[in-house]
Amino acid sequence: MGLLQKIFEITNIDNHKVITLMGFKLKIKKSGQKEKLFIFEHIFCNFIKSFCKVKKNKIVFINFISWQYADNQKYLAEEFLSRDLKDLDLVWFSNNHTDLKLIPKGLRIVNYNTLQALYEFMTAKIWVINANPFLMLKKGAKKLKGTLCMQTWHGTMGIKQESASASKAYQNLGWTKWQKLSAAMYDYIFTDSEFEKEKYKTAFWGCGEILKYGIPRDKNFYIKGVDYSKKIKEYYNLPQENKILLYAPTWRVDKRCNVYNIDIKLLKRVLNKRFGGDWSILIRSHSQMGKVIFNVLYDKDEVVNASLYPDMQELLLSADALITDYSSCLSEYTILEKPSFIYATDVKDFEQGFAYPITDLPGEIAADNGELAENILNFDEEKFKQKAKKFLDDKGHFDDENSCKRIVDFILDKMEQN
Repeated sequence: MGLLQKIFEITNIDNHKVITLMGFKLKIKKSGQKEKLFIFEHIFCNFIKSFCKVKKNKIVFINFISWQYADNQKYLAEEFLSRDLKDLDLVWFSNNHTDLKLIPKGLRIVNYNTLQALYEFMTAKIWVINANPFLMLKKGAKKLKGTLCMQTWHGTMGIKQESASASKAYQNLGWTKWQKLSAAMYDYIFTDSEFEKEKYKTAFWGCGEILKYGIPRDKNFYIKGVDYSKKIKEYYNLPQENKILLYAPTWRVDKRCNVYNIDIKLLKRVLNKRFGGDWSILIRSHSQMGKVIFNVLYDKDEVVNASLYPDMQELLLSADALITDYSSCLSEYTILEKPSFIYATDVKDFEQGFAYPITDLPGEIAADNGELAENILNFDEEKFKQKAKKFLDDKGHFDDENSCKRIVDFILDKMEQN
């Protein structure tokens, strides 16, 4: 990358973009357009395509969801690091909000919003990603011959329709074109259920071979004695004796916020009455939602805003109960067989649509605060566990603590074959 930087460089100064080509500088005022054209990034990507080759030992990990050291990428990266494979170049993409202190030695950190990221991306042998690489494509990045794309996605057995299966909702956002271009680059897609194998065939326009190898980020769900509650309570300075309720709703295409109107005081009272103890309420907003909305919706003395906590799986493992609407965290939490409840005020109006009836999920459904309180007070643990087991059986679920090992073995095998 050093030589390329000397030949071609783009920097941002105030409201101007400065392009340096072979020592000559060109200063251009930035466009105020909402949809950037990325003209010079396209030129740079064409340069890479013409003059650079894929590095056979390079693996790029990108967590598009939160940009933190988390999700499936974290757990796969740790499996690679544990094998001490000296000849591999492991690259972790960050952005300006990434907590770099969490990223372990052995991963080379590259900022996603740089030309170097385009170079690393296009010359990598393996992409390990968990969503659609929209911005890379908009900047002109291309998949070179020899690169393999490993798609882990960012949820499992989710009720929401995805990509092609929710085309009407995504067309309104202008996403469909980029979703289809992204899917065309997928070589392998990993899942943990027969249901999702079928779902992905439609959602990703038939692209990619779908492998039931498990979900890396859930590996700790299957290891006895793994408990993050002490860590989470220390992190947020909560009483160790308190129980944790995690509220983690998903987003809406129109970004409406009235669907998150949970009565926190009532919630704490009914949790105490049904399960005993004092409860701390942690709220985790979706990455597509504005992080400030909960400061408007809730009293900060009543809740903890856990939206920026890096690892969602640690929050799930720490929680004694979960409330959500259509987030895939609900189907994942079902694996743990801990109490969960559905608060969904807009079942009939949800734009993305459902992949299966919401009644299949083990949690009882509430459309308002009164129903939510009633569902918590009447929670039947035995009935819930039976329904959770049926849900997992019906979805053809299979996973264990070895998902990372299976997927890393597969990736290394593909690298050697090619």
